[in-house]
Amino acid sequence: MPEDAEDVEIALRPLTAQAWVDLKLIGNSIICGGDPSDDDMLVYLWRNSLHYSPKKSSKTEKIKKQIGFYYYSTGTNCIDLVFDHVDDAFEEMPISVNDKKSFSHKNSIPSIEGIIGAIDEVAARYGQNPSDVLSWPMNRIFQLQKAIRLATISDYKLSEPSKIKSIKSKILTELNNGTES
Repeated sequence: MPEDAEDVEIALRPLTAQAWVDLKLIGNSIICGGDPSDDDMLVYLWRNSLHYSPKKSSKTEKIKKQIGFYYYSTGTNCIDLVFDHVDDAFEEMPISVNDKKSFSHKNSIPSIEGIIGAIDEVAARYGQNPSDVLSWPMNRIFQLQKAIRLATISDYKLSEPSKIKSIKSKILTELNNGTES
């Protein structure tokens, strides 16, 4: 490994719908589930890097090597980065919500079919070409989808993002002297 490998940093673009579909179609375990292999991690990082290009060139091969150096030099920090990257993409995804009467509203989006539906919904509402929406960050698609639903579904209930729920839970646990109640 070159001496400067530790100095390599990876700049990731937000996970786009197109990247999600691409990774889903090749069976990448980070997207499809399962234990990610080193190859899965490297493919995920490359596909979401700012320098990603589907065309092979000496420049892209050099960047792929830099990503490999970064991955192998950071170990579990890189795994955390990847899973945070995925979590950030889905932070705005509509999910099930229970109202005061414990009635459940199912707003979730199933695997690949759902993201295609979300792209169609957003593209149609905002007069965009679905091919263009594929390149948008997924959290933007989900934000717009929530805006559409708020505007068109009178009893639509928003859910708090899981990160906020987690922070609230930690604060409440501390307030209850370390016990959950």
